[in-house]
Amino acid sequence: MRRKIEQDYSKEQQLPRLGISPYLELMKKSVSSDLTEKAHIGLLLLWISDNIQDLVDLKLEPYGITESKLDLLLLLTLHSNDKAASPTPSALASRLGIRRASATALLDWLEKRNWVKRTVNTDNRRMVHVEITEEGRRLVRQVLPEFWTVLASLMSDMTHEEQQVLLKLFGKMNTSLEKRLGVGR
Repeated sequence: MRRKIEQDYSKEQQLPRLGISPYLELMKKSVSSDLTEKAHIGLLLLWISDNIQDLVDLKLEPYGITESKLDLLLLLTLHSNDKAASPTPSALASRLGIRRASATALLDWLEKRNWVKRTVNTDNRRMVHVEITEEGRRLVRQVLPEFWTVLASLMSDMTHEEQQVLLKLFGKMNTSLEKRLGVGR
């Protein structure tokens, strides 16, 4: 869920910005010195991840969708060629790294808008399959240019060489995380 932007709050409701310094001080007190630089980088990555999600959600707001909902629609779009293997809510939850209840809530929301449909398996009535509807495909086609544009804009302050270094480092980090978690996209 998107964090509320500061303008949504009155001055009395806002916490003052702390910056990174207090976090670094806390880090020095709670982790060995050989880990502080790595933890500092990890904290920045976590904050960057949150900020990217907020920016993407802000850009998708006019379409009435969030990044997490679009992520599910993209997954269904990419798996829609194989009608026999439509994913189940459990498989979607597993792939997205969320709880089954969260996947169900996302699917309920998307189904109300006719962007996905759930069908009971005729051979095993306990099994439900999820498919993207034509209306959902239309939304994805409409949203994707804005989605890719906002992601590309994240690199606007970086040189081509810096982008290439990030691509290599983030690719390496993503591979490592996928191995540790036992999942991947």
